[in-house]
Amino acid sequence: MAIWRVVTTPFRVIPWYLWLAALGVLAWLGRNILVIIATVIVFDPMPVPPLFFPEPATMLEARTQDVQHFNHVRRNERSMDAADRVRFDAALDAVRAELGGMSDAEFQLGLARVQAVIDNGHSNASASRMVQPFARLPVRSAFMAGELRILRVLPGFEDLLGARVTHINGEAVETVARRFRDAFGGNDEYFATVVPLLMETPDYLAAAGLGAADTIYRLELADGTNEARQLPAIEPEADASRTGSGDLPLPWMRESDRWIAFEPAGDALHLRHPDNGYWMQPLPDLDAVYISLRVNFDDESGESIPDFTSRVLSEIAALAPQVIIVDQRFNGGGDLTRTHDLMTALGDVVGPDGRIYMLASNNTFSAAIVNLAVAKEAAPERTLLVGEPIGDRLQFWAEGWWYSLPNSGFRARYSAGYYDLQNGCHGIFNCPWSSLHVFPVLVDNLDIDIDAALTFADYADGRDPALDAVRAAERAR
Repeated sequence: MAIWRVVTTPFRVIPWYLWLAALGVLAWLGRNILVIIATVIVFDPMPVPPLFFPEPATMLEARTQDVQHFNHVRRNERSMDAADRVRFDAALDAVRAELGGMSDAEFQLGLARVQAVIDNGHSNASASRMVQPFARLPVRSAFMAGELRILRVLPGFEDLLGARVTHINGEAVETVARRFRDAFGGNDEYFATVVPLLMETPDYLAAAGLGAADTIYRLELADGTNEARQLPAIEPEADASRTGSGDLPLPWMRESDRWIAFEPAGDALHLRHPDNGYWMQPLPDLDAVYISLRVNFDDESGESIPDFTSRVLSEIAALAPQVIIVDQRFNGGGDLTRTHDLMTALGDVVGPDGRIYMLASNNTFSAAIVNLAVAKEAAPERTLLVGEPIGDRLQFWAEGWWYSLPNSGFRARYSAGYYDLQNGCHGIFNCPWSSLHVFPVLVDNLDIDIDAALTFADYADGRDPALDAVRAAERAR
């Protein structure tokens, strides 16, 4: 009896309502722990490494192991329906049938084409990883308003900086690019940001049917002359960083210190503060505030995005501008929850008669697209999109995980969480709970209201057509 009294003392001493409160807290904590676990399982399924594959003895065995491991994409990619899976399996079977006769580039390009059957911008092969093992040309290029321009060179090729590439091995660059279109899902705007990487890699040119003993570029040089230049293949640097074609207009983005960048004239606003992922500057002559948002994750400045948001909103409130410009032309995404408070507040801080100009391009992707939608939903009549069409559709799958195949190093991504910015997302196991259920967003479209492509001529002269377009629009108001 004495033991019973000791054991039951807490239930007699502590009031019943405190026990009820404690149970409520435990239930809340338990629910959130379960939600976190379920979120990881459903929306971020981690790739299982190939634990039981022996060391391959031959190239054919190595590729067979890679194809076996590649099957987990089919299991984890949630965007595919039954018909998509049939097409995916057929494409993979076609690769499997040719394993012994493929070059390394043909094998990786074949896998990229299988992955592209998914036709989802986030569920693509990594073009920068695809080219990493191969010898490449001593130039790096990017499409700018439809022109393929050389923006990086190795020493000895400085005269090619700024040149327009018109033909590769006798074929127009537009046609060359189309040879790779079936290797990447998503829209054409996104495709233009990745395909130059393959076009600079002779092994991939050969895999696409443009093989030659030497790679010959037909060029329109900066001085206006035309020239055919035979370019050598350079072995890859072991420690080079991976730089996408879409980042090349930012002169500080380089694979290594060996590379020489095209340096535009002047001091264009969007090219300032290279060490910052986000920053703000007042533009008194326009009664505006300019916000550059290149990333959707905390940069290395020491100021987190939430702290940046608090500071910027306070400063904007004090300035009371009539115009807010948010530049996301080089924002490839990240965590959409980090910038949500900033995007929703823009309409309030600019005032009822003010305007918000969102600068966008085909580099604007993932969370950056959600940023556009959130800002436009919060102030639909006062928010205008300026620049070029964005890098994805308004219905897409994201979250998920990157994976690498064990032998070839082929790297790609599968996606598990659905976003529909036009119609809303439905289904508890389709929509990422931490985003759309907490921050739902709906817009009619994210079409460009004011076309302002960044042409090479403008870029080279230090002009910014998008900012000029904003100035013109404000003068006309």
